[in-house]
Amino acid sequence: MKEKNRVIGILAGAFLLTVLLVSCASIANLKVLYRLPQSSSQFSGREVYFVLKDARPSKNILGEGARRELKNFPGNIIYSIAKYQQSGFRLGPYQLMDMVKDGFKRRLENMGFRVLTTPGASAPQITIELQEFSLNFLSHKWLASMRYEARLLKNGKLLASQSISAQTERYKVVGKKGADEALGEIFTDAVNRLNVGRLFEQGRLL
Repeated sequence: MKEKNRVIGILAGAFLLTVLLVSCASIANLKVLYRLPQSSSQFSGREVYFVLKDARPSKNILGEGARRELKNFPGNIIYSIAKYQQSGFRLGPYQLMDMVKDGFKRRLENMGFRVLTTPGASAPQITIELQEFSLNFLSHKWLASMRYEARLLKNGKLLASQSISAQTERYKVVGKKGADEALGEIFTDAVNRLNVGRLFEQGRLL
């Protein structure tokens, strides 16, 4: 009887391990590689207070078609960055807003800014209002979109603003490779298209 119970216990353990491995293998993690542009010293030594706001009507990244393709998407994004003309390195799984915040912070630091997390007495403020970040699947293609408004403020007064949007599509070949490529491309494109120099010129802070 004891031997029978031991065998049953071993078989049950093996079954649970198999279920766990299959479950983990089927998790549809999305990946984003952010490629920084060439660094600049344009704002070297200057401080800026950075604020990120989530103004998306829907907090769901995936559209209906993408949800059907990525049934087990856990919500986190495997986020990596690459400095100019270098290979990327992984930072880890990020929630969307944490990833967006890190990307813009690195973009500003890449221009020479010292980025403040609390308001400075004389530092201007850059606010990024994220309005869309989405992935969908339609007609055998992955469709990715990102849209935001950037605002430059000083002492609570709006000095200048920019609206940026990016879209791209990738055909599905195998798995979700096209989805990862599409998300990395729109994130890199949208973040790097922020023209901070023009914002400061329009705001008369240069």
